[in-house]
Amino acid sequence: MIKKPFLPIEVTKEDLSYRVKTVGREYLFSASSLPSSVTSLGKELLASPMRLVGVEDGSEIVWDTNYPENESESFIQKSSDEGVTLCGALQSELFIVDTCINVSYDGSTDIELKVMPRGKTVRQEVGLDALAPRDYKLEKLWLEIPVSEEIAKLYSMYPATSLHLSDGSNTAVGAASTSGAVPKLDAAFSFKPLLWLGNDDLGFGFYAENEQNWQPEDTERAIELVHTENGIVMRFHLLDSHPKSWKGNLKDGHFLFYPLTFKMGFIATPVKPFPKSPYLHKAFHIDCFIKIKGNYIDFLEKEGRFDRLVEKGVDTLILHEKWNKSQNRFELSEYTGYQIRRIVEECHKRGIKVLTYFGYEISTMSNEWSEKADFVRNDKNGGFVRAWYRVPYQRAFMSCYRSYDYADEMVAGITKVMDEYHTDGVYLDGTSTIWQCSSPEHGCGWYDEEGNLHGSYPIKAVRRLLSKLHDAVSERGGIVNVHACGCPNFTALPYVDLSWYGENLQLDYVKGEFGKGVPLDYFRAEYTGRNMGVPVEFIAYENKPHWSFENAMAFSSIHGILPRPNDIEHPLDLMSDIWKIVDSFPVEKSEWCPYWSNGVTYSDDRIKLSYYRYTSPIGENMMLAFLANASTEKVENVTFSLPEKVSLVRDLERNEDITSPIDLDKFEYRILFIK
Repeated sequence: MIKKPFLPIEVTKEDLSYRVKTVGREYLFSASSLPSSVTSLGKELLASPMRLVGVEDGSEIVWDTNYPENESESFIQKSSDEGVTLCGALQSELFIVDTCINVSYDGSTDIELKVMPRGKTVRQEVGLDALAPRDYKLEKLWLEIPVSEEIAKLYSMYPATSLHLSDGSNTAVGAASTSGAVPKLDAAFSFKPLLWLGNDDLGFGFYAENEQNWQPEDTERAIELVHTENGIVMRFHLLDSHPKSWKGNLKDGHFLFYPLTFKMGFIATPVKPFPKSPYLHKAFHIDCFIKIKGNYIDFLEKEGRFDRLVEKGVDTLILHEKWNKSQNRFELSEYTGYQIRRIVEECHKRGIKVLTYFGYEISTMSNEWSEKADFVRNDKNGGFVRAWYRVPYQRAFMSCYRSYDYADEMVAGITKVMDEYHTDGVYLDGTSTIWQCSSPEHGCGWYDEEGNLHGSYPIKAVRRLLSKLHDAVSERGGIVNVHACGCPNFTALPYVDLSWYGENLQLDYVKGEFGKGVPLDYFRAEYTGRNMGVPVEFIAYENKPHWSFENAMAFSSIHGILPRPNDIEHPLDLMSDIWKIVDSFPVEKSEWCPYWSNGVTYSDDRIKLSYYRYTSPIGENMMLAFLANASTEKVENVTFSLPEKVSLVRDLERNEDITSPIDLDKFEYRILFIK
């Protein structure tokens, strides 16, 4: 069943093409069925149609576009409100590419390309027509997706690796290497299951679960970003040489060579309409990084802490992993059931919602460990991966949701918790991340021609899990809040209400490894939420003097997001004041004007200012502004100038009018009211 904000998919035929419409996006599939146009929010993302380029028997491939009787080679195999399946074909002198494309109402588009020699017609087979002797040699096959210059400003990719630039240099690998500004030079890198190009408002996301049948000359250069006059070409090296699996006499290839299949997909972002206000709740997250001793109920009942939450404006309590004795277990122990019932009752009496933690693990403390662990745990080439130690004493091993029975059990278990204990949704730790897995126990992994096992990324399984879970949670009036690791998984975001990012970045900063500061292009690509369609909150782990909650506030606020407090004293006290300020301004009726496009000029470029602008019914402009020092150094005597006339500037943090230039220490912020 299709739920808001999505609508039934629409398909219309236009000459030899098919136009598919979903919320905020339109895809036009050409006569061959490859996309020729992709629009989001009314803007074209492609500089030109997607294309397959290659070399056959020493000559550049030319695809036959002389469609007989003015009929295209593509057709609708089936369609419904939830999706459409298009089939089509490309033909060259020697080869055929059959396509199967499935477009979902959420905008995700799964593509299968099946590549094969043309073979003989019936008349050629019986000797009535001659077949010219040719070598069925396929020396190159690339998929190229040209993204327009206006769109291709920022990138995200997963997992992180270095980029090999055309001048011979390599970029560094680190927390921020997953996202940022598109390099000014051509770049090449290894296979990525997730690759997104876009700007601050929208973008184009490519995905593939694995690189099975890919045959790049250099695996470190399997994908390229190539600058052209009108944009960036995303080039995917499907084949740089004749397929290894096509063995035998090249002249007999039409008979001997079995079709190769390449699976991939794309989705245009934002994946759904961005809410009018990105500040969906005032959440306090208990026991994440700032650990407490004992059980949550004992902590919260002590010293009137339930009432303190109300006094500080908290409307959502997020419980971390320790609420549940057995990590990520969907069947609750007797004490866990008792504890969550008490917490929910006390919170609901005070108008506070409760979200419970579920993750991506199966625990050694689980009563299902011996029965299910070997079938559901994440595996890399015969070895297990990360397994957390926690109290009560246990190890929690990463699971893979390609194990569909376990994924369905998780959905059913969370649904039961919501029904029995009246919780208000879930906080998912890492569940949307597509951890690589090669376990044949549940269908992951693939073997190359030499018999070597390789891993896959369970993109469809994670999307399936979150789709089912979001249906169940939203039916009960709850929300799905996801903590992601690495770049945003845009294939799962249609089924996420709120994202929580920043852990991978801050693990460097809390150790004092600042370098030249926080890369702002990285924030713009990954942390605003607007180009993906899902609001974001920022993770703030303190390790003073290296990094503080105030530092996190500086960077998050100028990008239109806020950090989430995780300590019942400070920083909850600080966030309480921030929430009051934000609540006092009509954010949901305002225009967001970020520092990179609002025309503000500064006396010192190390500071940045973003603001919400509200125009009252009588035409008066008011602004809620966020000013931050984005450098590791102190800046003094700072002034700024807005592109529109203002009459008053008030420092809301200090509750005073500004009468002189502002001094800002490193990574410091101010919140201003401008009228």
